[in-house]
Amino acid sequence: MSPNQTPTDTSADRHSSQTDTVLVADDDDAFRETLTLWLADSPWQTRTASSGSEALSKLDDSVDAMVLDRRMPDLSGPEVIDRLDDTPFEGPVVVLSAFEPDDHLDDSDAAAYLTKPVDSDDLVETLSEVQ
Repeated sequence: MSPNQTPTDTSADRHSSQTDTVLVADDDDAFRETLTLWLADSPWQTRTASSGSEALSKLDDSVDAMVLDRRMPDLSGPEVIDRLDDTPFEGPVVVLSAFEPDDHLDDSDAAAYLTKPVDSDDLVETLSEVQ
């Protein structure tokens, strides 16, 4: 850069072009892959986990959001949410489930609760809203 040039990107520009990381945790391999494909053309970089315990082990300070299945074999969605304080993760959680919210898990436990079926637009829009 010459002495007369100034940087053209501001911190706001850098933030808007920055890729956020979402952890997709679902025990259904095909559905998890579908969610990953849906997010491929979005500003989200994806990581995946096939169980609640794997999700907890992958949550670090580089993960900006998590999409979490409610029912998984080892640790359920509510159990994962209960253990988030033991991780460095501080982002929003979007629960994605075939089951309606109830006393064990509802909108107050997560940034958003989506009931299946959902489409790619719903998922990307919800992640953008909660981030």
